[in-house]
Amino acid sequence: MKTPNLTRLTRRTRVGIACATASTAMLFASCSVAPNGPAGPGGSHGSLGSSNMSDYFYHTAAGWTYTFKNVENIYNSDGSISQTLTGANDTVRTLGFDQIGPNGDSLFRYMITYRVTSAYAGGPWVYINYLQSTKSNKTHGAFVNVGDSVQGMITMDKKKPISTDTILAGIAGLMRTRYDDFTNSSSYVWQTDTIWYSEHSDSAFLWEHQNQTGPIVMERCIFVRSFHNNETWDYDVINEPNPTTTCTVANADLSKTVPAGTWSHTAEIQIKTGAIEDFDFNREYKYYGAGVGPIFQYDWWYSTSDGNTFTKQDFTRSLISLTHN
Repeated sequence: MKTPNLTRLTRRTRVGIACATASTAMLFASCSVAPNGPAGPGGSHGSLGSSNMSDYFYHTAAGWTYTFKNVENIYNSDGSISQTLTGANDTVRTLGFDQIGPNGDSLFRYMITYRVTSAYAGGPWVYINYLQSTKSNKTHGAFVNVGDSVQGMITMDKKKPISTDTILAGIAGLMRTRYDDFTNSSSYVWQTDTIWYSEHSDSAFLWEHQNQTGPIVMERCIFVRSFHNNETWDYDVINEPNPTTTCTVANADLSKTVPAGTWSHTAEIQIKTGAIEDFDFNREYKYYGAGVGPIFQYDWWYSTSDGNTFTKQDFTRSLISLTHN
């Protein structure tokens, strides 16, 4: 078993959830491991910002606080902005090493504090309904607004109103704006979610407790191997061999400016959830700066109340400060 520490570790390529509960010896015997990427000695991003993929995620040392600004735009039918709403800031706090995971890797703990309306306090399960696209120039897919019922709508699944940085992906913007109410005119509560992060054999993972009180389980794969344009991997590894969401490198190395600063080496990752991505009405992009971690997120989608009129919305989450205590 590894000695707990705050140094960068190697990480694993995409694997099934069975690997998360295997012993360290069994993990290397039964899982596909490719230690030739940016994690650890010998790895390289070439001209990119770091030779260690963990440098693209939140700091593993305790005491860092990331503060993000959340903005929602609502568009007119001609593409002009009808309304811009600014929600409450959310924060991510790094708590450092927390425990050894079931696979023998060090787990680092993070707490994300964010706002929801009082109706969604405690994270009740909610249904996300949508219409499929007709693949024509006249109509496209759209999420059905809360409380409305449209003929032919499909229920995606029950979801919990949770923070952007937990295991949610593909529809994070929809969830944050739908269950916070960016008009700032509702009754609100503040919630805190906890996630854990690990690194192994050239990959980086998110863990959580199943059903909040169950065993800690590897749920999501954030990064795999070196960043190369169009590199794709499974995000929801807990659903292997039938994942619903994938990550694709849209741009391996770009410069990105946010209120907290400019990062000359930033990776742009597109999050694709098949049930909605294929219907051309929802997109999600996340930006990770070398040496700092997540710095920006951009989502856009369409919504409808009747299946005839469609409204475009988008969501941005920008890093506005990074402090250390």
